[in-house]
Amino acid sequence: MGKCRYCGESAGLFRKQHKACAERNDRAAAAIKELCINAALHGDDLESLPDRIREAARSAGLDMPDDKFEHVLAVGWCEAVDAAMQDHALSNAEKRWLNRYRKRFDLSETILSHQGEFFDVFKMSTLLNALNRGILPRPNLDSFKARFGRLPFNLMKSEVLLWVFDDVGYGEQITHREFRGTSIGMSIRVAKGVYVRPGSFRGRPVETTSMERTDDGLFGLTTKHIYFKGQNKAFRVRLEKIVSLDPYEDALGIMRDTARAKPELFFMDAISVWLAVNVIDAVQALEDGVKLRASSPMLDEIVDEIPRDDEGGLFVTGVGTSP
Repeated sequence: MGKCRYCGESAGLFRKQHKACAERNDRAAAAIKELCINAALHGDDLESLPDRIREAARSAGLDMPDDKFEHVLAVGWCEAVDAAMQDHALSNAEKRWLNRYRKRFDLSETILSHQGEFFDVFKMSTLLNALNRGILPRPNLDSFKARFGRLPFNLMKSEVLLWVFDDVGYGEQITHREFRGTSIGMSIRVAKGVYVRPGSFRGRPVETTSMERTDDGLFGLTTKHIYFKGQNKAFRVRLEKIVSLDPYEDALGIMRDTARAKPELFFMDAISVWLAVNVIDAVQALEDGVKLRASSPMLDEIVDEIPRDDEGGLFVTGVGTSP
């Protein structure tokens, strides 16, 4: 007989939980999620949040040790970031409360980054905000190296690495050629089971093109170039040599300024596409160019910054569907 993983009592043959216990647990999880999101996005009584979470867990018969409690708070913060990005905007009020939630419960980058990609989304958003204000944060290369290992990009002295995306696919337009045609003539029987067919074959080459994913690797974005390093290909493209940027739901498309240019795609998630496009636009729009100064803040400082009320929020541009 199996035991219920929630109450510890007998659950019956080949069963691991009671239906009532599972439903009670689901209700408690939903309630805790709502509590965390409201606290992280709207500042709903941060001081009493721990007690309210523990009470919701206690009502479902769940234990809440300290390590699990920290995990719940971290997941709740990530859920709040996800909820904030659903409307394609991150307001200053939302950013203020997200940072206050982090500081109140001492949630480190290490703890949050283990919960998924939402923390990276938040850092991307604050980085874009800094660039739109004309401020270039000093990158923490140690953080990139800890995540990706040795970076394979050979940067120029005059450029600064802004962000690195992993698991990016590279797509290029491939041309396939085949011959299609017909044969002319008739079959003549010369022996039992043996036939010959005199005549000729007339055909013509037919070419078809398709966008194919040919490599996977790291995509780097700097103040002057985009870099790609995969298993089979490695190259960089100067930002000012890109004729067009085409954002799609699952890819960033570019067209280079060359005589024989063909469309190229970098397959990534929608948030990464949005970040890449907007950061490139922001870098190109800076009148005096992008310069790294000793007085420039670190990226972590900008992440923790609480914006002023008179600063605009962050908005995500729309994207289309990749070809």
